[in-house]
Amino acid sequence: MKTTDKASDKVIEYVETLVLAGKLKVDDRLPAERELAQFLNVSRTAVREGIRLLEVIGIVESRQGSGNYISRNFDETLEQVLTMMYALDEMGYDEIREFRYAVERQALVLAVHNADENGKKELKKCLDGILNGATEAVQIESDRMLHYTLVRMSRNRLVIANYVALDRVINRFIRDVRKKIRDQGSEEFKEFQDVHRELVQAVLDGNLEMGKQALDKHFVYLRNDYDT
Repeated sequence: MKTTDKASDKVIEYVETLVLAGKLKVDDRLPAERELAQFLNVSRTAVREGIRLLEVIGIVESRQGSGNYISRNFDETLEQVLTMMYALDEMGYDEIREFRYAVERQALVLAVHNADENGKKELKKCLDGILNGATEAVQIESDRMLHYTLVRMSRNRLVIANYVALDRVINRFIRDVRKKIRDQGSEEFKEFQDVHRELVQAVLDGNLEMGKQALDKHFVYLRNDYDT
């Protein structure tokens, strides 16, 4: 069993080498299992196991009657792996918050540059939900979706995958943070709501500095009102 595991690793490493060298690209067909087995001097069982593992992580796609092809269906897998990594590593909330800040800040830079009308429309819809949502649940979901929309507007899949993973881990804290800020009084909560308004307006206007200032204020609230 150990021999098969090591042999299947050779298959994975070989495919990885070809991809990194640019010799295999998306939709390129892998060599036949028999060819791989002969070239790598491993059994066809090891080849199948290696390819199965590559399928699981979304790098290879098996097409019935045609063979195995390089794919890039790994976005969801990447998000799941990152989510489990963040959770199992038992990272403190402050570490996760700081990394989320770094991810959102970079996303903001890209979003301001890449903003289109659909993205702007979605941001305004989320902001309306935050400010005018009929229930606290609607406002909370609108808050979450506003930040996700901003990240999605970055059009960078690694930024998006990291953010989604972080969001899954800390999403449960949003309700608590909003409640703590609301309990401090209407003026404090209004200022928190205004931060979202400023963030959206910055993207609509293409004003990166305004956006950075709004994001900074947002994370000050998260730090003060969750950590305390």
